[in-house]
Amino acid sequence: PRSTSATAISNKLNELLQDPKVFISPEILKLYTSIQCQLKKADYIPTIFALYANKPSPRSSGGTIKYSPSSPKSPQNAIPPTIANDALEVAMEQRNLSLALAIIDTAFCTPAFYRSKIIRQASLPFLGVVATPPAAWAIASYLSTLQNTMDVSTARGIAFSAILAYVTFTASVGLVAAATSNDHMRRVVWIPGTALRTRWLREEERQALDRVAQTWGFSDPLMRGEEVGEEWESLREFIGMRGMILDKTDHMEGME
Repeated sequence: PRSTSATAISNKLNELLQDPKVFISPEILKLYTSIQCQLKKADYIPTIFALYANKPSPRSSGGTIKYSPSSPKSPQNAIPPTIANDALEVAMEQRNLSLALAIIDTAFCTPAFYRSKIIRQASLPFLGVVATPPAAWAIASYLSTLQNTMDVSTARGIAFSAILAYVTFTASVGLVAAATSNDHMRRVVWIPGTALRTRWLREEERQALDRVAQTWGFSDPLMRGEEVGEEWESLREFIGMRGMILDKTDHMEGME
């Protein structure tokens, strides 16, 4: 039967990747997750996600195999968001809440993922911050030569201060607006007072929990907040422990 073959293939993959002598490369992780998602066998994916960051690397030395400890917090050991989302989609299709939460934990809640996100998304803005003062000074120096009402050095200083103040104010307003926007939030929002840095760093975790809440809850917006049951209460408690709120009253339909 097809289900028996799928189970056999899935089990063999799990055994292979859990073998101490097998190194889990990014390509292998991507291929493993893709196959398991197609087979709808995602039960061991959180285990493999954890192994990806923590599994010692095998190295052949003098005919013997030696194992080098891994660096779980290294950005290279972060689970790519696309892979994690594919696995989460399967868990939600199977209505397996514990599996979905385990995937979120092992993919989006690790130091490696946070560091990887900082490198991927914060490097360019950081370079912009570093480059702003020299660029402002160059522009101010040019502008100071276009006037004859004051000393060049004084004009340069005024222009430099004005440009820097404008850029800093505009960037700060934009940063606060981007970090505090909640139009994309459906059922899971941050607890008031959550730091902007935390909001940005853990946004993938919140988005994933929001997707889970929408999957387990009623699809009709007018029925939201009426869900009951052990799984739903467990999800609400889990979200609360993560510094978020499930179905905040003033975000619900008709309660704005």
